[in-house]
Amino acid sequence: MAADQLVQDDLNKLIGTALGVAGDQIEAHGAFLPVALVVSNDGEISLVAVSPNTVEGEAETDLDADEMISDLYEALTQQKGQNRAAAVVCDIHLPDDSTDAIHIMAEHSNGVSISAVRPYRQAPSGWDFGAPFLEPGENQIWA
Repeated sequence: MAADQLVQDDLNKLIGTALGVAGDQIEAHGAFLPVALVVSNDGEISLVAVSPNTVEGEAETDLDADEMISDLYEALTQQKGQNRAAAVVCDIHLPDDSTDAIHIMAEHSNGVSISAVRPYRQAPSGWDFGAPFLEPGENQIWA
């Protein structure tokens, strides 16, 4: 398999799996915590999670998603020798569209990175997921 095809296949596998995992969590719980997925050097895909961090001093305990994302990147950077691709999946808000979205930042060890965004909203019949759109990403793990 050509290297370019391998990179494309790895990134497609990560993005597709991430959209499925996040979509399942939204349908079951109405939200999801940031997680990561990796493709190991032998081609296996697996989930990487970190413990939720909470914001101290709040009346309610709020999860600090930004801190979790930072922790995920730290873990992925430490493990980068064992993996050839990785993706961080989080929930974002799109103010221009007044909706939330699944955001995936996928990156390959060869330097290619891509960002995928899939808007979603709650509809009377359940959850309505929009079409994902892709844009160039920013390398953070294999920078």
